[in-house]
Amino acid sequence: MGNIRFRGFFKHTIDDRKRLSIPSQFRTVLLAESEGRVVLTPGYDYEIAVYALKTWQEFEDKELLSLSMDKIQARRYRRHFTFGIKEDHLDAQGRILIPDFLLEYSGITKDVIIVGEINYFTLWSPENYQKIKEEIDKHYLEDAETIEKIRRHNENPDR
Repeated sequence: MGNIRFRGFFKHTIDDRKRLSIPSQFRTVLLAESEGRVVLTPGYDYEIAVYALKTWQEFEDKELLSLSMDKIQARRYRRHFTFGIKEDHLDAQGRILIPDFLLEYSGITKDVIIVGEINYFTLWSPENYQKIKEEIDKHYLEDAETIEKIRRHNENPDR
């Protein structure tokens, strides 16, 4: 995943042809990382996850192809992503086409919140973004403590 970094928060709209203009900072990364080729897939929380193609291929190799398909949980997890996948590329104006099935999944109609999540970025309906933001704010301190405990355990597994 090299030096790929998506950072920032943007508000955009989808045009009548269901195209979304990608923020210029993100376009630069996509062009450098994968010649503007992207993979759109359902995210974990009713958002659309957008990956540079190269990053998505690494996710497939490390996360999805490593799963044993004889377990129902592994099949469901993998299919969450693969049943709603679309490969695309930036057009000359730096836009991507959002398919209906992903718009329906995410609840996006016109307004879109675009959030950089370091190695990929997400597209949210304003309503779903607000819900997840409230959840993050509500649980941040508890989550931070839990993550710190996990880190300490991973650094010193014998303790």
